[in-house]
Amino acid sequence: MAKPERPWIVTPHGPIVKHEANLWSVEGRLPGAPIPRRMAMVRRGDGSLVFYHAVPLEEGALAEVLAWGRPAQLVVAHASHGLDATPFARKLGLKIHGPRRDQARMRARFDMAGFLEDLPADPDVRFESMAGTRSGEPVEVVRSGGRVSLVFSDAIQVHGDGLSLFFRLLGFRGDARVVPLFRLLFTSDRAALKAHLVRLAETPGLARLVPCHGAVVEQDAAGALRRAAAAL
Repeated sequence: MAKPERPWIVTPHGPIVKHEANLWSVEGRLPGAPIPRRMAMVRRGDGSLVFYHAVPLEEGALAEVLAWGRPAQLVVAHASHGLDATPFARKLGLKIHGPRRDQARMRARFDMAGFLEDLPADPDVRFESMAGTRSGEPVEVVRSGGRVSLVFSDAIQVHGDGLSLFFRLLGFRGDARVVPLFRLLFTSDRAALKAHLVRLAETPGLARLVPCHGAVVEQDAAGALRRAAAAL
């Protein structure tokens, strides 16, 4: 018997955080696990919105987002990262995109409109697949004037001491890092991933790291990436 499709379910989330004029985010909790998750929203130059990750919003927050821009695309990092992708895309009329490297699993789970390279070009927002990852999960590069924000899925996480002892023992703790579970399950070439993180650290104007899981890094973003790479 086919598994029932997940409906639109709003779970508790925080307020919208406006990092830049073109970059907003909202944080909630991953249903069924005591791990935070964050959705990033970027407003392109043409007024359209691209969402990275899907977190259903309560009515007031949703109305604010819809007044800010026109929903257009939803990027799903990989097939294991789209719990609310389908109901979110249907609710907002979004086209789902993801990494070509994971296309077989993505197509089996989502109604795919295209891949990362099929997203509309914009000088201030682009997605690139992370080297050395099994699925090709993307990092989103967002330019806001002279500042650049990097939005991650699972490759970089930033967890404090708020998680349970079980998750801390699994390595979900500390500063920005590639957590051990990700290295085990989602990494295909550790050296390639390390080199990619080092390249990202050299991004001119790098101002912040915005992980899906964990705290936003607003200070010494480049140094945080270099330390994460060195620890791989």
